[in-house]
Amino acid sequence: MSDDERRIGRGSWARLFASTVVGDEGSREAERGRRLVAEVEELRVASGELEARVEGCVVTLGAEPVPPRVWAAIARFARGNHRLEAGVEGREQSVHLMHLMEIDWDEPLLPRANGITRLCTCDGGGGCAHVAAVAYAVAQEIDADPGVLLRWRGLDAAEREEERPVPTLVPDEAWRAGPVPAPVPLRPLPVAAVLGRLGTSGVDVGGEDVSTVLRRAYEAFAGTPVWSLESRGED
Repeated sequence: MSDDERRIGRGSWARLFASTVVGDEGSREAERGRRLVAEVEELRVASGELEARVEGCVVTLGAEPVPPRVWAAIARFARGNHRLEAGVEGREQSVHLMHLMEIDWDEPLLPRANGITRLCTCDGGGGCAHVAAVAYAVAQEIDADPGVLLRWRGLDAAEREEERPVPTLVPDEAWRAGPVPAPVPLRPLPVAAVLGRLGTSGVDVGGEDVSTVLRRAYEAFAGTPVWSLESRGED
């Protein structure tokens, strides 16, 4: 059997996933993993985590999801671009989307090998045949539905985040003012009160200080008698 015939995963995403997770596909573990693919069951895909059972063992493949803000920006950029849209929507294994995420965003569609955690309850150190079997089973799922890889990388979670209603930080009622209170009656100041506080100015007008002249003017305007600086003992 040729190497191509032994490989599992046809599309670019599926093949990259299998080779990245398994590593040495010529190893005994990889070979046994290929034979165990049919026994993989209960495959569960969530943001950042893949889990399945094989031969009674539980295998978990984990990776940090792509941040929602990056997915949102990529989705906006992809609009109108058939190849990118098909990739973001999970309709095809778009190499254009892989390139965009790797080069422009430094957020690869598939994490690098050291960014993937591989756990198996058989305590095989993450390099056992069970991990390989699950990796190949997931690769087959990606060929059938490329959206499997997108869900693992957090796209579904990002879409739910966008659809969630933005909470109102301050209720509308907080901006509604109450009734304006009735104005408080103002206490009238004595006529020429300011002049009284300032005192004499030292400016002579017709032989009188200008403050005296202004007091008389204030009295004439107000029509009431005013106090004088002299009554306070001030010159």
